[in-house]
Amino acid sequence: MPRPSSPETSASDLRTPLARLSAFLLRADDVAAAWERYSDEHTDLDGWPYDQDAYDRRMAARDAALWRLFTPLRDEAAHLLDTAETVVDQLAGKSVQTRWVWQLDQLRGALERISAAQTAFTDWQDTYPHTSDELVDRARAARDKRAWEGLNDWITHGRAVLEIHATALRAGRPGIRRPSPAPAAVRYAATAKRRAAEPRFR
Repeated sequence: MPRPSSPETSASDLRTPLARLSAFLLRADDVAAAWERYSDEHTDLDGWPYDQDAYDRRMAARDAALWRLFTPLRDEAAHLLDTAETVVDQLAGKSVQTRWVWQLDQLRGALERISAAQTAFTDWQDTYPHTSDELVDRARAARDKRAWEGLNDWITHGRAVLEIHATALRAGRPGIRRPSPAPAAVRYAATAKRRAAEPRFR
């Protein structure tokens, strides 16, 4: 399958949500491929790891890497899905792939699971604000592990958003655009609320 490229910007320009999605897909593919190679080389024919502790550490590193890669996109992912659904509704005839609606639904469910993992981690931090770094690391690892399935769904189906955008442009219709800037007061309130909800550890 061809590796995705940003339909709006160069690889060095990650200012748009679509560019960030494209960057996530490119880098997440590399993480997933590296994991597959490691797993193949460090398990027996029945799939059992030769060294379970080392295997678990490598899996945790994979989960953490995918979480970091998705973080720049997380706040804008819902907007991408909302806009992609609107674009699909506006496209007509043979240009629409029947799988797109199902894939967008899969991505939305995945985003809900990813958000739930972050919420659980933030709630834990609020409950134990003065805990040790070791316990924070364990909680973060648990968050990453919980989010892995949703992140993997974004690796699998995220290209549908890029396909929808490209198809809209070819059809002479507006593609997926960044959100319109909110009025200053609303934007300030939203930013303050988001920052208050952000975890204190990364």
